[in-house]
Amino acid sequence: MSALSAGRPVASSTPRLALAVAMILAVTVVGVLVMARQGGRIAPLPGAASGPRILATPAPSGCAFCPIQMPTYAQVSAPSDNVVWVLVQDEYLARSTDRGDHWVRRPLPVWSGQAPPLEISFIDDHQGWLLAVGDQVGACSSQSFALAHTTDAGATWTQLDVKGISESQCKEGISFTDSERGFISAWDENHSPVIYRTTDGGRTWAASQPLPDAPGFTTSGNDVVLLPGGVRAFGPTLLVRVFGQGTVDAHEYVYRSTDGGVTWSYLATRVGVVDFMSATRWFQLGGFDEAYETTDSGKSWHAFASDYQQAAGIQPSVSFADEVVGYATVRGSIARTVDGGHHWVWIATPGTGVTPVGG
Repeated sequence: MSALSAGRPVASSTPRLALAVAMILAVTVVGVLVMARQGGRIAPLPGAASGPRILATPAPSGCAFCPIQMPTYAQVSAPSDNVVWVLVQDEYLARSTDRGDHWVRRPLPVWSGQAPPLEISFIDDHQGWLLAVGDQVGACSSQSFALAHTTDAGATWTQLDVKGISESQCKEGISFTDSERGFISAWDENHSPVIYRTTDGGRTWAASQPLPDAPGFTTSGNDVVLLPGGVRAFGPTLLVRVFGQGTVDAHEYVYRSTDGGVTWSYLATRVGVVDFMSATRWFQLGGFDEAYETTDSGKSWHAFASDYQQAAGIQPSVSFADEVVGYATVRGSIARTVDGGHHWVWIATPGTGVTPVGG
């Protein structure tokens, strides 16, 4: 899931994905002496010197989840029907193996300099990747970054020596579909975006062809651009949500690739944020207790019987593990469905100490 649709603040004042809510939050600066007291294993430090660098992976200490005030922002990664990961306010990483009934805090790396914005992508209960981005330059003309990998549920993080991703453009939307294949979107405010792909677990990457404009949308610069999110894989079919920024209507487009991400083509248009349950069945929750689905890849949409309710009046970000189990996040609150979106229950967000009644 893209961090931006979860409402995380970004490096500029530019809004990114549709209906996202930016929270202005203080960033914690952690010194090397503090890290030394906490202990932890030092990770390798390859890659570009200008980007964020891992200094240590300390074990969580003190309170299991020190209180975080709501509202906040949370990213969900749901790799299977029972495993779900959440990153809360870029501070707490937590894993559940029972669909969010119980959470266990897992370690995050300590970074050089100011703590960077993070995104997560996990493929099971122990293997995942962490994208850390530095400050952007100008209209996202360039941005430093780092990519870290864990195979032991965060006990150790290894910073990868990434080849093939240019520092040009801003990076987001990390998504791994298995232990080898992954994707990172890159964009700026004046050009068409690309989607980088890897087939060796994140070490070497290649850029796709620039995404073509959607019907009725023209990339014209000055922040009228396409912003891709995270890629989902359904067999040989890859799907990605792409937000048309700078338009009057909050149009979100769906693009498809059938050649492993080398090229992408426009597939469908929808107002608001959608999530993919399969290659042809997509789902959408509105901000005012309405739900919709399509079963023909966006050609037609119909109302969907759902009891999802929340008080925020903001469209949530939805992440389905499969066609049955899914999660909806809004302002840090997390709701879960285990019947394909018909019924939802609110579960505790790690670190907040509360189970919200609804948004």
